[in-house]
Amino acid sequence: MKKRTSVSLIAIAAVVAVAMFAGCIEEETLTPTPEPMAPEVTQTPTPPVSDDIPVSDEETVRIGAFNIQVFGKSKAAKPEVMAVLGQIIRTYDVVAIQEIRDASQTALPAMLDFVNANDSQYDYVVSERLGRTISKEQYAYIYNNQTVELTGVSHTYPEPAGTDPFHREPYIASFRAINGNFDVTLIVIHTDPDEATEEINALEDVVKYAQRTYPDEQDFIVLGDLNADGSYFNEDSASTMNSSDYYWCINNSLDTTTKSTNYTYDRIIITNRTVPDFCGESGVFRYDIEYGLTVNETIAVSDHYPVYAEFRRNRDMDSTAMPIATPAP
Repeated sequence: MKKRTSVSLIAIAAVVAVAMFAGCIEEETLTPTPEPMAPEVTQTPTPPVSDDIPVSDEETVRIGAFNIQVFGKSKAAKPEVMAVLGQIIRTYDVVAIQEIRDASQTALPAMLDFVNANDSQYDYVVSERLGRTISKEQYAYIYNNQTVELTGVSHTYPEPAGTDPFHREPYIASFRAINGNFDVTLIVIHTDPDEATEEINALEDVVKYAQRTYPDEQDFIVLGDLNADGSYFNEDSASTMNSSDYYWCINNSLDTTTKSTNYTYDRIIITNRTVPDFCGESGVFRYDIEYGLTVNETIAVSDHYPVYAEFRRNRDMDSTAMPIATPAP
């Protein structure tokens, strides 16, 4: 009797063990398999914005850069070109202009008249004439003084004694949204094509200088015609500006030239602390399509398209911890 009872107990134990094992197998099959991570996209990275809440034009500050290509008395004497330039500039709250070549200093005020022809209220600040040769250029920031205000004094980057890293030193200015708390320091640069790589790599020193100069500011943007493509600059190079400290709003997939070439010469690069203020909208402003221009009418304005990026007007994140942004390209 004891032997039979022992056998029965062994059988019952075996059944229970099988049931428990089957239960474990079933439980494992219900555990979801983690989804594989999506491969990193280098050409069109997802903007590292902090949320997907849409914003209207009234809630953003539109900042851009435009190389107007040899902008001087000759171009200023063409009213059809100046009218298009006026339209383009009115699409921005602040736009950094490059390649002003005008010893008479009359072309820029003339363009502002076209900008304000529809009762807009734009103003500008302009750098001194810069360059190592007799061919001098100026930078200018043209801004809508109904939406943003200039803060502090704009100035040219003071190259350290004994150095000369830039043909045309960057021009620095700070702005603040009038109906909002967004503020920013802009650094515009037009690099020399033959030394674009060296000048781009030297831009981090300019950013660090600006950060020391404006210790209460956390938002810094480098923008302009960097000649950052083609034979002038290897987009895949280990540049100091390609580090994780920066995010390139204008990435390698875009064409910023108006002719048959396809290069991303013009860029907007933001520091990490600027990322939460960036609303994810950036690109090339195709004024030829917007205004229905012919090829000849388009290139009469410039051989570059202007670029832009938009930032939240009312959510400045200067006081928060530094976010992590994936640099592009």
